[in-house]
Amino acid sequence: MQDDETMETFTTTSDIKFCDFVNKCSSYLNSNNFQIIVTITKNTSEQRKSVYYPNRFFDNLSKKSIDHFLEIINNVLGDNDFIIFEVQNNSFEDFFTSTIKFTSKEKQVTYNNINREKINKIKNLCHCNIISKYQFIPEDFYPIKKNETLLDIIFSKISVLYSAIFLFDIFDINGTNIEYRLNGYKTITEKLIFSDIEIASYQNFYEIYSWVYEGGNIVDKIGLARNILSLNLENKNLKIAETTFEAVKSGYKIYQKENIKQYIEVRNKISDQLIELQNRADKIVENFVNDYKKSFLAIISFFITVVVIGVVSKDNFASAFTAKETSLLMGFLFISSYVRFFAKKEINKQIDIYAKFYKNLKERHQDLLDKSDINRILNNDEDFNNNMQFIKERRDDYTKLWNRSLIILLVISYILYFINNFNFCQLIKGVLCCIGNILQ
Repeated sequence: MQDDETMETFTTTSDIKFCDFVNKCSSYLNSNNFQIIVTITKNTSEQRKSVYYPNRFFDNLSKKSIDHFLEIINNVLGDNDFIIFEVQNNSFEDFFTSTIKFTSKEKQVTYNNINREKINKIKNLCHCNIISKYQFIPEDFYPIKKNETLLDIIFSKISVLYSAIFLFDIFDINGTNIEYRLNGYKTITEKLIFSDIEIASYQNFYEIYSWVYEGGNIVDKIGLARNILSLNLENKNLKIAETTFEAVKSGYKIYQKENIKQYIEVRNKISDQLIELQNRADKIVENFVNDYKKSFLAIISFFITVVVIGVVSKDNFASAFTAKETSLLMGFLFISSYVRFFAKKEINKQIDIYAKFYKNLKERHQDLLDKSDINRILNNDEDFNNNMQFIKERRDDYTKLWNRSLIILLVISYILYFINNFNFCQLIKGVLCCIGNILQ
């Protein structure tokens, strides 16, 4: 290159012979001053890239900013699930993460798929300005196999950083500068430099991250982890105590015990309310039956009183049922019929209230218990349905009994009234005479 103008270009893929290119360059050197620029481009073959000078390569990586380092790894990975850096040295000791492998020449390397759905899980839990740009997770950088080289330091720091990103509330990364916020028992807002991150905690951070995202209620677990981390974190270097993970697990066991206690209290409360529901069902039926008994008892009392008076005063059972007494009895029967109508209307209202109470009982506890768990506690509504069936059957049975009682008393009253007020024998005799006269 001379005066910013490219004089000659040579690539290994061109048809020009290298010796011809050298001769041309020699001729330029004899007459002019010019700059030779050598660019080395490496192609990826079978997801492998060659590394010829590992120490220089590692040193160069260690000097990159966070953004630049992530950009390099992102470009090398591309759309692949993993990448192998093949060090051209058979004595090189392997270094592995889940997706990035540094290994000696032509060594066979196994690979296991990792689940990247965790990236979607943190959207409502954590915020970091680089997550959307680089779709990495802590598994990409956590050293599975270390080799006591500069790689250990580089990847351990990135592992701490990414584990913290998936645990803390907010992370903002700009070059080598980091700003974060952690809301726990204490609220921590801090700024630090990437080079200050303490790598001794990389395993503890990764274990906490793995535990939080491995299953269960992630919101509860990350909330508890943040509480414990805020009490054990050295703000300026992200170092945490070695016992932090054990404290998190112990705290969660206590939390579960408290939840179990609360769960048992909720179950007992539901059981008490179910007993109350059962008592309410019994009360509904009892009130309806009592209305029937009171009404029927009043009519029977009047009926018996009329009969007794008739027998004592006139020595005649039927003679007690004059027009006056029969009219009074008809009035009692009418009132009883009216009471039956309103008693049935009332029990129908009580059935509706009972059903609404049960529905509210289920909905009231959906914030505390899973829907399937509520159904299991309530026996899939079987007890409720049995109670409803019992109430309706008793309502229908006593309604029929009430109606039949009124009809029977009405028929008896009219029969006695007609016996007392009409001479059926004379009537029958007269009818027979009339028939005889007609036949003659």
